[in-house]
Amino acid sequence: MKKVFIALILFTAILTSCSKGKKEMIYKTDVYSIEYDKKSEKLVQTINEALSQNFQRVLDFWGIENLENHVNVKIYSEMDDWIKFYEAKSGTNYQDYVVGCADGPNIYVLAFDEYKKTQNHKNDSIEDFQKIMVHEFVHICHNQLITNRYSYSFIMGEGLATYLADQPYNHDIKIDYPKDTLFLSNEFYSLSNDLYSLSQKIVRQLVEKVPHEKVLEYALDYTKLYKDWDMLELKD
Repeated sequence: MKKVFIALILFTAILTSCSKGKKEMIYKTDVYSIEYDKKSEKLVQTINEALSQNFQRVLDFWGIENLENHVNVKIYSEMDDWIKFYEAKSGTNYQDYVVGCADGPNIYVLAFDEYKKTQNHKNDSIEDFQKIMVHEFVHICHNQLITNRYSYSFIMGEGLATYLADQPYNHDIKIDYPKDTLFLSNEFYSLSNDLYSLSQKIVRQLVEKVPHEKVLEYALDYTKLYKDWDMLELKD
């Protein structure tokens, strides 16, 4: 498989104006860019490290030789700006646990100092922050391969993102639910207050039980996982 070459030595600083008159700069490699301001400048190396160390591994998992688009990372250094952005982007009220998101080839993330002020992430380390960057990059790769948005499932999307980012999860969470509840009903969103753990536990069992190609099939079309669910006999 052809490997993507990441030119870490390429650095460009581009000054632009933003709404509050701050100057924004861009760190750029061959395959991704990081947009930041003076306040978030110290995070550039942290993000660069997370992406450069995991970029090829994630591409290889998905069987992607080349990304269709250059990846753009934007750091929000102020909580108020992050909340306004998120609510405008998602059309929903901001929730405390959301400190990163991906859309197309773009990753948006709240700066670590602000992120630590949230109730859900107040005890997180800088390594946890880096795992969020990997998590969002997994979504970018997944979305590149999805041809029908109706074939996407929360379980495979968030399960694979948390699994490949090696984010912690609750090993004891219950997953033995009827498949209609897991895949065809809005009841899914009320099954647990930790759907990320539920999803990662399912993905981890799938990775152990079925060939890699089958995991990818399930990720790209949840109806195939739905069809095989009873046969797989996943356990709590």
